Parts: sequence; structure tokens; C-alpha cells
Amino acid sequence: MNVHSPLSSSNGWKISIQGKSISDSIFLYDRLSSFLIDNNIPFKVATINRYALKDTRKEQSNKAMTIYCPNGMDFSNLCEDVYSRSADYKGWLDIKTPSSYEYYAGGLFTRNDRAKNGAYVPAN
Repeated sequence: MNVHSPLSSSNGWKISIQGKSISDSIFLYDRLSSFLIDNNIPFKVATINRYALKDTRKEQSNKAMTIYCPNGMDFSNLCEDVYSRSADYKGWLDIKTPSSYEYYAGGLFTRNDRAKNGAYVPAN
């Protein structure tokens, strides 16, 4: 579900925060939505339907929130800002690093989904 997507984010950088249930999505939304909206940072939050996919798309079913780095924003700073607001989040524990992502901290995993020519690169 797209909750807030005011800006173009064609640079490909994104943060995936892993979770196991709708309560994880709600926790993250409560913690991060004001910061993300106030700073015009596009994001989406998983609905109960996402978690229902556990048998068919295991890695995708664990994405509680995805945050897209706006063009011109420093991705490292965005990661730190998000982590500092969610450092006590525990819903990601026992979820392994998703394919094509790198572990950042806490429940945050990062990747760039754009090739050098700007084409979309799907996760493995």
C-alpha cells in the first residue's frame, strides 16, 4: 500500500524493514510516518494481505515497510535517521537477510534496485 509518495525516487536506493505481522507494520508506521511525511520521503507499509503471502513469496511477505530515498538526499543520513527512530523495534528478529539486500542495523536492510543505465533490477 502506498501511503506517501510525493517525490520521484529514481536513484534506486531503498530501505526494507522486515517484520512478521501487521502489528510490526503498525509499530513502524507509528514510529516513522511523521518523520517520513514531514520530510517528503516516499514509503509504503505492508497490509495484512502482504503477510498472507508467506507460503508463496516468503521474502516479500516479510517487508513491513519500504522507504525510498528521494533524489538528492544522502542515503546514509536517511538510514541513520530511520534507524534512530526505530532502534528498539524487535519484529525483524529471526528473519534472514533478503536476497539482494545488505544488512544495515536493527530491522533495516538496504539495496539499490537500479542499474547504471537506470533500468530496474529485481531482487533475486
